[in-house]
Amino acid sequence: MIEDQNWAKNKNQRIIGADEVGRGSLAGPIVGAAVKLEFQHLDLLKDVKDSKKLSPKKREEIYERVKDNKIEYSISECSNLHIDQNGISVSNKEVLFNSIKKLYQKSDKVYVDHFKIDKFGSISLVRGEDNSYSIALASIIAKVYRDNLMVDFGSKYPQYLFEKNKGYGTREHLNMIQKYGVCDIHRLSFNLGPTQQPQA
Repeated sequence: MIEDQNWAKNKNQRIIGADEVGRGSLAGPIVGAAVKLEFQHLDLLKDVKDSKKLSPKKREEIYERVKDNKIEYSISECSNLHIDQNGISVSNKEVLFNSIKKLYQKSDKVYVDHFKIDKFGSISLVRGEDNSYSIALASIIAKVYRDNLMVDFGSKYPQYLFEKNKGYGTREHLNMIQKYGVCDIHRLSFNLGPTQQPQA
């Protein structure tokens, strides 16, 4: 991992990693997270990897570990309305930028998955979740936070099964859009397929 390489040279380096979730979802916000790691956290990171490769239970366990050990992190989100008004790429950069900004003071390195953020001297990593503890941990934090939001939306809009599909374009979700129309959290700038009129 990139942190191992940095800490081998200087154990005092404070390293920020940032990632986002929800970019391709048809509903709900895009969520970014950033986390600041220090060498003393290394023993807590052995099972940390890309959130998509972990079970929901394991992601929750790691998120609780972050909180229990007071590892610094931040979360930022852009709503579906913001995405529709500004575009997904702009919104993606905003959630990453704002997450990093909250943690940037007293940090030495900033790594971002895939995206290039012009400020902070950040370094974009290809497949960052597989090559950086901090990016992988940020992906877990963002995923847990957003999944919990979508579960709440599932209670508000039960016909779309958001608690199950998390807003992504599953066949089941697309069928529900076609049957019931869109709701307040759907991204109207995305291709939602044939739809009825928006739900009141």
